[in-house]
Amino acid sequence: MVGPEPGSHVASRILLISDATDDAVATALETPSHVVTRVADPEAAIGAEGEHEVIVIDLGGTYRDVIGACRLVRESADLANVPILALSQGDDIDERIGLLEAGVDDVMVRPFDPRELDARVEALVLRYQRSRGMGDQSTGAPVITVRDANQQRLIAVFSPKGGVGTTTVAVNVAVALAARTPDRVVIIDLDLQFGQVATHLNIPTRLTIADMARDDVSLRDPGVFQTYLDRHSSGLAVLSAPSNPDGAAVVSESAIGRILETAGRAFQTVVVDTGSVVDARSEAVLNKATDIVIVVTPEFPALKAVHAMRELLDLSADRLAETTFILNQIFAREILRSRDIEEALGTKIAMTIPHDAFVFLKSVNEGVPVVVGAPRSSAADQLNRLATRLSGIEATDAVADRRPKGLGALFGRG
Repeated sequence: MVGPEPGSHVASRILLISDATDDAVATALETPSHVVTRVADPEAAIGAEGEHEVIVIDLGGTYRDVIGACRLVRESADLANVPILALSQGDDIDERIGLLEAGVDDVMVRPFDPRELDARVEALVLRYQRSRGMGDQSTGAPVITVRDANQQRLIAVFSPKGGVGTTTVAVNVAVALAARTPDRVVIIDLDLQFGQVATHLNIPTRLTIADMARDDVSLRDPGVFQTYLDRHSSGLAVLSAPSNPDGAAVVSESAIGRILETAGRAFQTVVVDTGSVVDARSEAVLNKATDIVIVVTPEFPALKAVHAMRELLDLSADRLAETTFILNQIFAREILRSRDIEEALGTKIAMTIPHDAFVFLKSVNEGVPVVVGAPRSSAADQLNRLATRLSGIEATDAVADRRPKGLGALFGRG
């Protein structure tokens, strides 16, 4: 064990599980600001003494070995909530996604920059310390950081640039989750001026979020709240955006906070299409979210906007949400490589939605989400995997191909 120098500040406590033939990771971690306990395998990690704030897994076998180690660690009551950073031997996107779905909180690829490893470890330490601080003080229970299928979730889908597919992602994730847990998922359209959630679902709108904002009872009573919702055939409840831009004015930051609170009492999962405007209302959602999905496209204006947004998220002292960056490949040809995009953003892309112009155009025109209308497509597969990652609920055959007939409901919002 390597400890801090005398008189230094409180050090971060790291548990390193490593059988690597080199000491690159150990050397990078063994600094005056870290206390590192090194073991050779996950079995030894479970028996390691002391309280740890981050687990770093650096195993020389296949990525399946890393997944097995992660799952074994998660089965330990003492380590179940400690964030995990895994070192991957390759840059395969499917392997990285597999690690994240298995419960890893962050992934780095060998070879790595020691400064980046240190920064990522410290970010996980900070998140763990905040989660401990927000736990139930009477029981000492920390906030859950690993995906739990029974945990309530507030999923905010956002991008600081419009036209990148936030509504498509939000709608498909919400429908996929609703099919797995019918009547326990609601989607809220917070694109207050030109929200299109109802259009993407081909459902007529009876009442909107603007109507709800005017009704104080609906803002606090879950039963009355649900009377303002429309229903999709998947079992998804929908709170639509105002039918015209003027309705946005009545939806205040305070109303948004009360809507989210009441929605959380009525549903297990709340998905918010947060739009692309950074204001007090969208910040209210991002501050309360358990998960933030940032959608980006392979174009410089979008990358610049998302990079600035990421810096804003990093600077927040209160936000504890898991942030997932999604690349939406809107171009038929690869304009920018994934590695270049990650370098521009300064973070990893968790998942890529492949280009499929026909599937997405057909989906929007018919008002049938991709996960329903083209369930065997690559795009649907990625969207279902995203839903699994966000919820911890495995996909089943529950998404029935029950498509609304005709286009009449597309223009029924009024």
